[in-house]
Amino acid sequence: MYHNHYKYVSQIINQGLEKAKLGGVLIYSGHAQNYFLDDMPYAFACNPHFKWLVPITETPHCIIHYKPEGKPKLYLYQPRDYWHSLPKTVEGQWAQYFEIIPVANKEEVPDFSDLKNHAWIGQEGSCEYDNLKHNPRTYMDYVHWHRAVKTDYEIDNIRQANKLALRGHKAALRSFKKGFSEFETHLAYMLATQHNEYQLPYGNIVAQNENGAVLHYQHTQRFRHKPEDLKSFLIDAGCQVNGYASDITRTYAYDESSEFAHMIAAVDKMQVKMGQQAVVGASYIDLHAQAHLMIANILIDFDIVAGSAEKAVETGLTNVFLPHGLGHFLGLQVHDIGGHQSDEEGNILSPPELHPFLRLTRTLQENNVLTIEPGIYFIDMLLEKSKATKQGDFINWLRIEDFKPYGGIRIEDNIVVKAESPINLTRG
Repeated sequence: MYHNHYKYVSQIINQGLEKAKLGGVLIYSGHAQNYFLDDMPYAFACNPHFKWLVPITETPHCIIHYKPEGKPKLYLYQPRDYWHSLPKTVEGQWAQYFEIIPVANKEEVPDFSDLKNHAWIGQEGSCEYDNLKHNPRTYMDYVHWHRAVKTDYEIDNIRQANKLALRGHKAALRSFKKGFSEFETHLAYMLATQHNEYQLPYGNIVAQNENGAVLHYQHTQRFRHKPEDLKSFLIDAGCQVNGYASDITRTYAYDESSEFAHMIAAVDKMQVKMGQQAVVGASYIDLHAQAHLMIANILIDFDIVAGSAEKAVETGLTNVFLPHGLGHFLGLQVHDIGGHQSDEEGNILSPPELHPFLRLTRTLQENNVLTIEPGIYFIDMLLEKSKATKQGDFINWLRIEDFKPYGGIRIEDNIVVKAESPINLTRG
């Protein structure tokens, strides 16, 4: 699979170089940056352009020198250093496609100041050469547009990242059912997936009860609720395999016979239907609108809002309960790049005014990989705001009080777009 992947990636890079009138690129893996007034760095995050070619994700200061002709040169940082240990990352089928040159320090890297018509692809402030174009837009827009179409190699890595994350989700659910704390449940996930925290594609969201109403809840409470006080559990957690991410969310009710459990089942059912509509030619904006209509019907069924589903969507009432987008591209980044592009020229199709947080507005193509993640939340700030408007007249505030202690619901799968039958990497 890597052979075909490299063939596709090199074709896109070559076309990007031609479009940008470049003779080659230097792709930098990146480096860690220190905390303010400290000698300790933030966790290292590899440049996605780098790991698109090479499955090296934890080694800084590496450079790929890519030109349309000949083997790319990989300057692989391998310092003689007793402070740190870097992984030996030259095993695997990918290695035969590169001329690998170990370097122990900066002095062993060639001087690129004489290169003509080249670009440097890397984080801001990382290029020391005035002769290199830094992240030229024409090249970047072209590559980002085409990077959204995944190869079989990429899809397989995302599939494996799903399998690994699902082990963690199962372990976390067992922990919740035993009454363990958010922190203990987070540790159960980490142990099951064999990930360190810096290896996660994003910080785990492990939320019990009302904490599930915080979309990016970042704390993990250390105390255990009494069994009679446990109501719900929302976990949004993924894994990485060869630099490719999974992004999965599930919500559970402690009392499986409760109304909240029935609401979870309703959201789960509509989420599956939405995933089945992620086909070639579909507009993701239209899918997002359909999701709001289906969420409106669930809110009506549970006597949370009054009126018609269409009116609830048109007036923005459903935004009170679903304030985020339906999903996003997924791959080398959790929120993979290019979601708002309308073409390879870099033109932008902005989200609709009513839904400004939608991260994906494109018409779907074969082998796009994306998330489908509808939800229903009971967020104090949004509820209070709506109460002061006409929207509040259509909300059953007694039912809000019933559901607020549960926080919210989100169900998220990872989907591969196909012409007729999308592939669900999470449930499959």
